[in-house]
Amino acid sequence: MKSTKIYQFLIPSLFLTFSSLGQCPKQNVVLSSQQQVNEFATVYKNCTAIYGNVTIGTAFGLTDIHDLSPMAGVRTIEGYLNISNNPGLSSLHGLEDLISVNGYLNIFNNDRLTTLDGLSGLVSVHGFLWIIHNENLISPKGLNGLTSINGSIEISDNPSLTSLEGLEQIDPGTIFPTQSYLLSPIIDVKIFENGNPSIPRPPNIDQYFENNNLVHRFQNMIHKSYVERAVETDMLYKGVAGLTDSVLAKTILREIAAIAQNSGQNDLIWESDLLSAFYQLNHAATPMTHRIEQMQAIADRAGREEKWHIQARALRFISIRYWHALQEYEKTFKTNHALAEVISKIDPEEFPDLAECYRTIGAAHYFFRDYREAIRFFRKGASIPQTPYNASYVTHCINNLGLSYQKLHIPDSSDYQFNQILLDSTQYAIEVWKGIASGNLGNNYYLRKEYDRAIPLLKRDVSTAESLNLWGLAAGSLIPLADIQLSYGRLTETEKLIQRATDYIRLSGESDRLRLLFPVISKWHSVMGNQKLASDYVDSTVHAIAVYNEKFNALKVLRAKLELSAQELRMKEIEKQKLLLQRNLIMAIVLIVFFFGMIFIKNFRTNLRRKRAIQELALINAQESLDHAQTRLGDLTRKIRENNQIIHRLKQNNDKSMDLEALEELQNATILTQEDWRHFKNLFQTVYPGFIDILKSRYSDLTSAELRCLCLEKLQLTNPEMAAAQGVSPKSINVTQYRIRKKLGLENQSELEQLVNSVI
Repeated sequence: MKSTKIYQFLIPSLFLTFSSLGQCPKQNVVLSSQQQVNEFATVYKNCTAIYGNVTIGTAFGLTDIHDLSPMAGVRTIEGYLNISNNPGLSSLHGLEDLISVNGYLNIFNNDRLTTLDGLSGLVSVHGFLWIIHNENLISPKGLNGLTSINGSIEISDNPSLTSLEGLEQIDPGTIFPTQSYLLSPIIDVKIFENGNPSIPRPPNIDQYFENNNLVHRFQNMIHKSYVERAVETDMLYKGVAGLTDSVLAKTILREIAAIAQNSGQNDLIWESDLLSAFYQLNHAATPMTHRIEQMQAIADRAGREEKWHIQARALRFISIRYWHALQEYEKTFKTNHALAEVISKIDPEEFPDLAECYRTIGAAHYFFRDYREAIRFFRKGASIPQTPYNASYVTHCINNLGLSYQKLHIPDSSDYQFNQILLDSTQYAIEVWKGIASGNLGNNYYLRKEYDRAIPLLKRDVSTAESLNLWGLAAGSLIPLADIQLSYGRLTETEKLIQRATDYIRLSGESDRLRLLFPVISKWHSVMGNQKLASDYVDSTVHAIAVYNEKFNALKVLRAKLELSAQELRMKEIEKQKLLLQRNLIMAIVLIVFFFGMIFIKNFRTNLRRKRAIQELALINAQESLDHAQTRLGDLTRKIRENNQIIHRLKQNNDKSMDLEALEELQNATILTQEDWRHFKNLFQTVYPGFIDILKSRYSDLTSAELRCLCLEKLQLTNPEMAAAQGVSPKSINVTQYRIRKKLGLENQSELEQLVNSVI
């Protein structure tokens, strides 16, 4: 069977469990046999809505499913719908009532399907649409009612496909690439490797391509921050990397540069410059060292202007070129050192590429088996909050953390990292990475001889690796699987696994894996009675290990050279800093001597006299202000007391000839108005600075009326005097004092008076 893409393996390791009759299932549903399909109709009779994910098929292997009519009546699926690995399924009839799928729709490896007529009622898919590796599929006819997709489309590896009939109603405005960052590589609309390599595209799909050319993408970036346009930016760079026509590329880059200049946005001008340098780095005919110098110039200039996201990305591009194109590892580490310094200045929320930068740096250390240092960078990348843009990079860092702990023989920490990926149930969970983490965790169990736990995990990894064409990765899990089957005495199964591992090692060119495969082959021949071949493979194992160790020793020598070079670089940097410090110190001494010689002596006494005069004047003014405030506050207090005494005497004498109107006027004159209170507060704060602020800070729940009462207490006014000043009865003052004592936790009025006197 032809190698396929990653998407068919987005299947959870859950199995359908049936509950009460007549209810719709609220959990994920996995139907991996015709019997389970039939039981669904019996147990969930009249079900119209499934509240979890639905898988009709299996992650690996094949099913006997051939009839979906028991699914009739289901109208909505709240999760994804996965129809995979059903060689006997010739029709999707039974799903006609289905209207919406709130996750992705994946139709993979169903050899007898010719059309998708059974999905004629489907209107919306709130995720990706994948139609991959269906041997006899002629067209997606049957999706004619589908109008909305909140994701991307991939139709590939369908050798009989000659028509795209059925996709005409999809609105191109609903095709969004954002969530595709949960998988790699990025996809929008991909239609390739089908029966007709030039299938005519429906007008709506053509419109999508017209609206998503590179110039249009750049146009969409205007007035957006880098965070807001990170997805568009990444897709733009991938598009430029794929340009092979130099004339077309130059035209596009000129148009982009013009848009950047006309936008008036400095950040877009920088983006245009970086994009042009990126194209040159990938496609120019000049030597690679010259192209790197051009990119380095961009990085240096961006650093001087503190355009950190430009500088960081430029340095990462350089690092990748040194590593892959030139194998100049020493320069890679120097570039990575500079990159680490730059990204340490950037807030993760402002730079979505941060996790990928940490992964790049950590991977270099991992390659040279500096696992402790690799962990330091992978941990930084793994701790970054996930977004649709960086989820794959963060997960990659978590996986590599697990591998680093595995190499250091710290199994618990290694298991923990892989389980983080496997148990992730957030919106950023990436099923492909779950497959990879399964193999890594399975290998941990294999090393601990927990074979029953290892087998399903290793099988899942093999399936994922095969789907990605990662033959070396697949071989890595096939080898321990073969060894496990051999230990169980399953010789035929062992032979098949050995053959697949051998083929995959040859396809990948990763001959280092032979040192692990040869011992298994030797044991298999020994069990089969072929002692000569068993002995030969022992010798081959010794040779493979010797070759591997030779490479490892070469890496150690290279690593030593890199460390020596790094040490020399640090020494030069220290010497440079030392010379710079000496120069600055000499210049400072000269300036200090000049300053003190020419200015200090001349102006010292004048400045001193001026300061003293200013201080004396300030003291006089402050004292005068204080005296004035004390006098005015005393007058105000005295007025309140005197008026209150007069009112008290008049009321005591009970003089019937007393002018009541005059008495009322006197009382009103005693009450402080709002303006009086503002004036009173200014005078009070001058005489008793900080009194009110201290009370507020200590007792934040005091009201304005209670603070006024405490200020009058500070002036030692009696309750009747306070009542007269505020125009209330003495009883109200008593109530206010009671509330204050309760808030301050005081027993009696005497304690309150002591507290007031103790403040300032």
